Formats: sequence, C-alpha cells, structure tokens
Amino acid sequence: MALEKHIDSDVVIVGGGAIGAVLALELDRLNYSVAVIELRTPTFASSDPERVVALNDGSRCYLESLGLWKEIEELGLGDIHHIVVTEPGNRGRFDLHASDLQSTDKEHALGYVVEMGHLLEPMYRALQASSVELIAPACIENFELLEDQVSIQMRRGDEQLTISSALLLGADGTYSQMRAMAGIDVFGWDYNRFGLVASVTTERGHQETAHECFRSSGPLAFLPLADGRFSIVWAATPAEATQLLAMDDEAFIYALQKAAGASTMSKLGAVTSVSKRASFPLELTIAKSFAQSRLALLGNAAHTIHPVAGQGMNLGFRDVETLIEVLSHAKAQQGDAYCDPGQSILMQAYAENRRGDVMAVAGFTESMSHIFGSSVPGVKWLRGMGLDNLSRVPALADLLLQQASGLAQFKQFKRPEVNHE
Repeated sequence: MALEKHIDSDVVIVGGGAIGAVLALELDRLNYSVAVIELRTPTFASSDPERVVALNDGSRCYLESLGLWKEIEELGLGDIHHIVVTEPGNRGRFDLHASDLQSTDKEHALGYVVEMGHLLEPMYRALQASSVELIAPACIENFELLEDQVSIQMRRGDEQLTISSALLLGADGTYSQMRAMAGIDVFGWDYNRFGLVASVTTERGHQETAHECFRSSGPLAFLPLADGRFSIVWAATPAEATQLLAMDDEAFIYALQKAAGASTMSKLGAVTSVSKRASFPLELTIAKSFAQSRLALLGNAAHTIHPVAGQGMNLGFRDVETLIEVLSHAKAQQGDAYCDPGQSILMQAYAENRRGDVMAVAGFTESMSHIFGSSVPGVKWLRGMGLDNLSRVPALADLLLQQASGLAQFKQFKRPEVNHE
C-alpha cells in the first residue's frame, strides 16, 4: 500500500533544468516556500556530443546578478567575440564584433557557449544551500486549479504526495505535461528538419568566433567551445540527417566542409576530428496562453523556436526575470502583508509582458529561415548584396549587435537589490 503525505508550498515548479532552477532561486529570495518537482534526478556529467546552450551577454549579466556566473565561468565556456554570417556559394559576408558594442562600460563577449552540466551544477549547488525543496525523481499524476490554490497529486516511488500551493509553474520543456494537462493549446509547425549536433576540431581553432552558414535546407552553425573545438548545429532535411548520422567520420567531415563553404573553411582550416553525432527535430511551438489564474508557463513549455539565432535559453531567462519583476512589484506594494503569487492579475501581467518579446524573436528567426531558404529568382543575389551592405549601415549594425548580445532586451529590467552575503 502506497504511503500518503501532504505538503504545503507557496509555489510548485514542475521541471528543473536551468529555467526551473533559476526560477526557484529567485522565488526563494522573495521568501516564498518553493518545491521543485523533477521527473529524473539531476546529473551534470558531460555527454558525447556535448549538450551545449548559447547564452548572450544579457543572460550573462542576469546570471552574474544572481551570483552564479563566476562558478559557471570557472567550469569552462566558449566566448563569442565575433560572429561571421555567410551563405556558401554566394557573395557577401557580415561580421559582428563585440568591440563595436558601445553600450557597456567594459567589453564583454557577444555570447557564450556553455555545456549544460556546467550551467546546471552551480545552480543546483545554490539550490542545496537554499530553502527550496527538490523532489526527484517524481511525477505529477493530476492537478486541480481552484480559486484560491492548486491541489497537486504526485508520486515519488511508492509514496503518494498531495501538494497544496498558491501557484503552479510549468518549466517542463517543449512537450510540457503541465501545458497539456491545463488544456492550453499551441500554435506552430514542424519544419520537417532535424538539428544534427556534434563537436569538431579544426586546424586553426575557433579564435573566439562563431560562424553562421546559411544554406537553402537550413543553417549550419559553428559555436566555440572552451577547449578550442566547435560545437556544430546543422539543420538538415530528414533524408540528409539520416545519411549524415550513418556516415563514418571521414565521409561526415567531407560533407561538413562542403556544406560550410570555402570562405568559412579558409578561416577554420581543415576539420581534423569529429565526435559522435546526435539529432533532434526542429519545430516552432508557442503556447496560445502563457498563464492563467494559479498557473504560468516558462521556457520551452511556453515557447520553442528555431535554433538559428540561439535564443531559446535567453528567452527562458527573460521569462523568469519578468515573472520575478511582477511578483517583486506586487510584494513591494503590499508591504509586510502576504502577497498571493498566483492571483489572476499577476499572471495576466506576466503573460502580457512576455508575449511581445517572444513573438519578436520568433518572427526574426522565421524571417531568417525563409529569406535564406527562398529559391525565388533574384533573391539569392539580393541576399548577397544585403550581407555585403549591412556593415555600411551603422544604425542597423548596432541594432543587430544589441539583439545578438541580448542587451536590447535585458536592459529594460531593473532587478531588485539582492544581498549575496
């Protein structure tokens, strides 16, 4: 017979990972009691190929404000000080340099490439030192959204748990169980493409430069790793992806160099080794509602976009920042009185604030995919001319720098003062 237990918590987060962990830390600092429910026990070991995420400088600023960045940096990351955009087989090239970004007091990189384990380990170390309760491995069986609370039924091994909470937060990924159980529909589509990932070594190393090679079937990105190698993300048709996964290393390297194009390979030198390969489907999935009374979605549970601009995790951190800003403002208005975090007006404020940013980023990535995927006569020539002339329009170049670095989005936030002592 299963044991039964009841837990009371101000906020329950379903799904850990980087978004769920940072969210829990932020809520703990606001003095809410927090429980994080994860389907699996967290692990931080490296994989082959490495599972990496791209963080822009706005996300770095945010994680630094939480006291997490120093440990992440010490574990190792690849700096992106330079981004080169090309289209193999076409004229034109556009360069973004961190040194051209004039809006920071001191120079930082445009972005960073971080192994997922290196990102998560400092976060979970901070969780262990906090008051957050981590429940893992465990699974949600049902929940009911009531007027003044959420009643959650879950199982941990042979133990049956019921949790009463003021707010339920879904941070459980693209195929969110919380979103589905809440009856929230999504819009979007399958790109009929797979993202093939691997790590490669090249003769000249990365020199803190990321390369984005736009091809008709999808982009091929080279992202710098901490040890001088690249992590690649290659958008390919199902047939291409199947062939690439089945190739031996020599054949794969040949195909990769051909896809990257002569201009890019002249900068990298020959590819000398490649890791194992893996793939994942590319899709656009945006929840029709980001929140309702007693429930909110964050990260990939709310929006999964094309990886062409590497903005997925950055969008997720801005979800967290927005929700915390809304709750902080409400708590400040109520003074010493308890601030109910799940009330409808706060959830609506969060959803309204996030919709514009998410749709703008999704629109940008869709535009890039369609422009470089078009085979309409004359468009290829226009693309080449456009890449050549972008750098000659300072205002547009600065706008792209602001977007790439993430500072254009994060600078709108004013974080509450946090005592890290």
